[in-house]
Amino acid sequence: MSKVIDTLEKTDLGSREMLDTPHARFAYLRKYQPVSWATAKGLLQGQGGYLLTRYDDVMTLHSDDRFSTDVLKNSPAGKFIWLLPPSLRMLAQTMVFKDDPDHKRLRTLVHKAFTPKLVTTMAPDITKIAEQLADEVAAKRDVDLVHAYAIRLPLAVIATMLGVPDKDRDRFHMLVEKLGDEQHKLMRGYPTARKLAKLFESMIEDRRRHPDDGLISELIRANEGGDRLSHRELVSMVFLLLLAGHDTTANLIGSSVLALIEHPEQLAQLREQPELLETTALEELLRFTTPVADGAARFAMADMEIGGMPIPRGSQVIGSITSANYDEAVFENPESLILTRKPNRHLAFAFGIHYCLGHQLARLEGRIALATLLERFDHWELMAPRESLRYKPTASLRGLTNLPIRMY
Repeated sequence: MSKVIDTLEKTDLGSREMLDTPHARFAYLRKYQPVSWATAKGLLQGQGGYLLTRYDDVMTLHSDDRFSTDVLKNSPAGKFIWLLPPSLRMLAQTMVFKDDPDHKRLRTLVHKAFTPKLVTTMAPDITKIAEQLADEVAAKRDVDLVHAYAIRLPLAVIATMLGVPDKDRDRFHMLVEKLGDEQHKLMRGYPTARKLAKLFESMIEDRRRHPDDGLISELIRANEGGDRLSHRELVSMVFLLLLAGHDTTANLIGSSVLALIEHPEQLAQLREQPELLETTALEELLRFTTPVADGAARFAMADMEIGGMPIPRGSQVIGSITSANYDEAVFENPESLILTRKPNRHLAFAFGIHYCLGHQLARLEGRIALATLLERFDHWELMAPRESLRYKPTASLRGLTNLPIRMY
């Protein structure tokens, strides 16, 4: 490490402290050293990279084209991509890790299939799924809401959107949940990823022969000036839609329920004014819980300076969305849950060219999931000490591993 880096505060974003209780550390860094140094297994390579914790700096990282997300071109590890199993290699080649014009090409094609109209038509299906899961919660009263509701709802929604055959639904659900448990250990998840890839390849081939109105058929049909997604791009895109649209929404639902339990006055207000979910409440829950803790690491393509700190060309830089969403310079009383907060310029869906493509679906699922629970259950009670709750062991996403709760 350089002498400059040696003087910086060091933070392990994958430590138990930063996974479970990160806000005090981030508040300290925002105040005293907004550009510091971080390590994070699976998110930052080698010895780590620069960590940005202030809102404006994170915005710069997401909008300045002097930063690249193309890990294959800019990282030494990219030279060894051929060593990865094919299914994992495809994930490293999705549009999340592409710069323009490659990113724009893929996003344009996918947007022709994954349209606001398609998302809107999913509302009745999402409502039906939420009500069925709520029935199961009601029958048991005491449940782990993460596994009984928060994970299963978006998983069932994405299975419906993709048109996973009924005969494959149970296997699909099992594989996705298993991959979620394994994703923080890359090679350990390979066999599961390979099985999912084979299922997706079979579904894509079936839709080529028998097209329908589902998402996969729309992705196959997507055309921009004669350009279409290749077979490999189709499989990787289905993978991306699955992973990005499943785990993050599950995090939002579980963490939002916990946040409302911990803020009973806000829960009471939401019961009295459920229409707030359509305006400000969900946006505040997105800010407060921040289901995606950090965006993908960027690579500096030129020597530059951020917050008075020189960033050498080739450096890895990561922006903490969790910290940005609690920046006192942007949000008044950021550690308070205020369901009527307005304006609310949170970065829960990132910013710039990598702004989350599935934000409308995530918002729709979050609103319906929470509205269903509010309507069905008057009593929400946490059935474990708050300090015993743990967050998933991955620095990129932030969501509870379990949430023991009593609802009736």
